[in-house]
Order: sequence, then structure tokens, then C-alpha cells
Amino acid sequence: MTTAEQAPSTPAVAPPRPQRWSVGRKRRPTRLAAHVEAGRVAEPRHRSPAWLLGGSLLVVMSALGGVLLFSSRDDRVEVLVAAGELRMGDVVERQDLRIERIAIDGGLAVVDPSEVGEILGQYVVAAVPDGTLVNRAMFSASSGLGADEMEVGAALDPGEFPQSDLPVGAYVELLVSAPPPGQAAGSVTAPGGDGETVARSIGTGIVTRSEERANGQLLVTLRVSTDVGLRVTQAATEDTLRVVLVRGDS
Repeated sequence: MTTAEQAPSTPAVAPPRPQRWSVGRKRRPTRLAAHVEAGRVAEPRHRSPAWLLGGSLLVVMSALGGVLLFSSRDDRVEVLVAAGELRMGDVVERQDLRIERIAIDGGLAVVDPSEVGEILGQYVVAAVPDGTLVNRAMFSASSGLGADEMEVGAALDPGEFPQSDLPVGAYVELLVSAPPPGQAAGSVTAPGGDGETVARSIGTGIVTRSEERANGQLLVTLRVSTDVGLRVTQAATEDTLRVVLVRGDS
């Protein structure tokens, strides 16, 4: 019997499957891995010391320039003020005073911190509130009132005292608006005899207390000599007292 040779069978190959694409979508590009050379280490970045020093100096000089500029425009001065309430008759000690920087008028009497030794050990002439600018008139080498001194008080209406302040320790001229004997009431003739109406001085004094009321009145206490004090008391009673601020001897 003859058997026909069978040809070797060839495996069936599936046809390529078509790729499926979505409408409106883009194919993401394949990311490439970073290429790093094996065995290579990153070198540190070196900063120049000269640049670091120059930057530090620039910052310091800028800060110093700002301080100098501010100081040149600051017109405040250092003065002494009361570090607490000082009572009449107290002996001034260093802890009773402190230094503050303030802007002041050129005509205001103050004490420079370098002159503090001139008032240490002296007596307080009148009560000085905390924070008050101090001046030499507030202190005396002797304690209390002298044998020929007295304190008098008066209530002054607006126009009878300066619209500026009457601080403690201020020197004042005391005037009366009443005429001297032999002249018409309501007028005082000036010493020149020119007929000008002026007030008449009855002496000087030092303000030891000053308090302003809500109605505009000023309650003032003055340290004066005994003879001036009697005239001040009479003028205050007759409502003819006027107070003028003057500069005392420093």
C-alpha cells in the first residue's frame, strides 16, 4: 500500500491587529530618562569671600547712613525733667531727675543734663509735678521761704494772664490796672507823661503752682516778698491784678 507523504504543516499567523485611536486624544510622547554619567559627582559652588565681605560692608554703611540722616534732621535736645513728684522743701537727688529728648522753644528755660550737678542738693522751692521740665528757679540753696517771703494766691480771668503757659518756676511781673492816688479811675499815666494809659508794676514773683479751671480761670500761687504779697492780695481782691511772663536770671 502506498502512503502519500504529508507536507509539514505551517502554523497559522494571525493578521496584525489594527491600532485603536481615540478621537480628539493625542498620543503622549515617551519620556526619555535623564542621562547621568556613572561615577560623576556634582561639584559644590564656591562663593568669593570678597563678594561676601563687600555685601556686608554695603549693608552696614547703608544702616549707618540712615542713622546719620535721621540725626541730622532731629532738632530735639536733651533736657532734665522731674522723674517723680517733687514736694516743696525736698532735697534734690539724682534719682529725682531723668533725661528726655524734646523739641523746645529757644526762649524756654531748661537745664542741660551736663549741668545737673548745679541743682543736686538744693531745695525744691514749690511742688513740681512728675514729668515737668525743670529750671533753676524751681530750686534754692536755702530751705523753705525766707524771712521776708510769702506765698499768695489769685484767681485770674482770661485776659489777666498770658495765653501761653505759666509753668512752675516762671518769673512774672505783677501789675495793677488801678491808677495811683490823685488820678482818674480806670487810667494810669506812663512815666513819660505822654498821657498813655498803662498798668503799674507792684513787683515780681515766681510761680509755685498753676492750675487752669474748666471755666477758663487760672488759679496761680506766687512766691513774692512780703511787701509785694500785700499789694498782690489787695489787687486780687479788687480784681485789678494782671500777670505778665518775663525771663528771669538763669
